Amino acid sequence: MIHRFAPLALLALLALLALLAGPLPASAGQYETLDYHIQQMIAQAAANDEAGVQTFREQLDNLRRPEAGDPVQSRPLFQQGQEYLNHDQLKEALSAFRQAFITDPADAEIAGQLGLTYLRLRRMKEAERLLVYALALAPARSASWLHLGQVYGQSGDTARAAGAFANAYRFAPDRSRLAGQLRQLATTDPADAVRAGAQRALQPTQPLPAPAAKPGAAANLLPPAASAPVPAQPAAPAPTAPTITGPAPSTPPASGVLLDSLRRGLSSLAKPADTAPPAAGSRSIPTAGEQPGQQIYRSSLPRTCLIVTFRRGKTDSLGSGLLVSADGLVVTNHHVIENADNLAVKCGERESVARVSRRSKEPDLALLTTTLNRAESFVLNEAYSPDLIGLEVFVIGNPYGLEGTFSTGVISGLREIDGVRYFQISAPISPGNSGGPVILRDGSVIGIATMGLKKGQNLNFAIAAAELIHSGLFDPARMKMSTAQGKGR
Repeated sequence: MIHRFAPLALLALLALLALLAGPLPASAGQYETLDYHIQQMIAQAAANDEAGVQTFREQLDNLRRPEAGDPVQSRPLFQQGQEYLNHDQLKEALSAFRQAFITDPADAEIAGQLGLTYLRLRRMKEAERLLVYALALAPARSASWLHLGQVYGQSGDTARAAGAFANAYRFAPDRSRLAGQLRQLATTDPADAVRAGAQRALQPTQPLPAPAAKPGAAANLLPPAASAPVPAQPAAPAPTAPTITGPAPSTPPASGVLLDSLRRGLSSLAKPADTAPPAAGSRSIPTAGEQPGQQIYRSSLPRTCLIVTFRRGKTDSLGSGLLVSADGLVVTNHHVIENADNLAVKCGERESVARVSRRSKEPDLALLTTTLNRAESFVLNEAYSPDLIGLEVFVIGNPYGLEGTFSTGVISGLREIDGVRYFQISAPISPGNSGGPVILRDGSVIGIATMGLKKGQNLNFAIAAAELIHSGLFDPARMKMSTAQGKGR
């Protein structure tokens, strides 16, 4: 995927809810995106992986920041709140910090102190969300990590408390002072999980147990797919032929090494309930009362792939792909694998190392060779005509590491950009969806999710499967194709 999402909806909700003094809702605009990165920094700290922590910190730094407010108004309110907090006048401090936050929601110090006040009032849900937000603004703010660790510890989550405390130590400007604070928590705090988490964080050479996934959320150890720039509405140059290169020059290491890394990275991915994929070669049997979308999801999930890329020996990014032949060929976008040294693929419950067989920048496609032989693969639909506009489509992929995410929409239009045919679709897609299938009601793949415009709502694009079939990336005889909806340019 190729666009960034600014947490504007989150800011509006935070400001409103600060006025109402109510708890933040379970879904607050882009809060999940921010929380995803913070939880990954905690998980990487729990695994004692400094490079992983740094990776997710850099990704947070690259997210668009909200516009600064008015410090002339906010700082006096902040100082007033600080005085109240120092004198343990928590309700007065909360009121002052709220007003400061509304005046300047981009000030990480204000957000952090508001979170601390909620913590001291034992309003843990609000404290967690404000501290996560504060850390999204300033990922290296040690005090906010320390307070977030206390929130998790007060809630009984030792592993997550330990990871947050470890990051507090990692980013502390004065580590000896922070170590003293952790020792005090480890010996005097009344909460068992706070004491245990602080004790673990004081042993930096010992890997910490990975935090468990939050209910209903993925806590995987893989970063979202790298973004490529979104094309503006282009002037139509003369169509150019696809640039096809040979296999990737680098030789993958032994498959066991990559697969072990893949399994570690996927070990804490939350799995959708009641979506166990059928065994290889089996067909999905419709369940009584299932809606068409449910049938599409259940039958398509085992053929939809998670693409994991590795660079300089580290997990780098992820994207999506689709299994298109019985002998294990997987299609994805070129930009998903462009900078990878090595690759691994997970389709359903099956894993394999992967090799780039063919690639093309225009159209943005790549063909991967895997060992995932399977009797059932996707059927490609080469139809491309105005008759398709308005048809319902289904998209499966891995946005922001949320494996197997399912969305629906319609074909909104036909677009040709730089000589490549695209479907414009209304189905929501996000970074990590790139390379995933866009599926019709008959189960055939009409397109490959590729990009979206950050301005506007649900202006997303998929390369037409017709481009894949006629791209020359592979022998079309190796895969199943359909023209059920008619053809046409």
